[in-house]
Amino acid sequence: MSEYLKVQASAAMFSTIEPEGWGAVFGVHVTDQAGVPVTGLKKANFSVWELTTIAAIDVVLVTELNLTFPTSKMPGVYRVQTMDFLGVHSIAPQQFVHAIRVGFSRRKLEYLGSTTTAVTFLGNPQ
Repeated sequence: MSEYLKVQASAAMFSTIEPEGWGAVFGVHVTDQAGVPVTGLKKANFSVWELTTIAAIDVVLVTELNLTFPTSKMPGVYRVQTMDFLGVHSIAPQQFVHAIRVGFSRRKLEYLGSTTTAVTFLGNPQ
């Protein structure tokens, strides 16, 4: 038997210095069925898929906001950063749709949840 998680996410593009290019960062909020924030998740608990090309994107960093900044008082909110997926020569504006999956097991129960989010790349400034 599995329990479901409620997952909400938003995304933004950001430029990277090394390697030079563009990546995505996601704000992800995870709660259980009762709406209680889920804390303690790690990189292995998240997977991200780019749905335009149906390709998995490597998650390189997961930061739990409330753990890093307890004064935020936002348990269950995570910053999920992916690998660079647009090179520096990508100049044309583009839109991407991502699927984010969150999963873990606890006491022989599997907890799963997913959501989708869109992000717009405005183009490389010339």
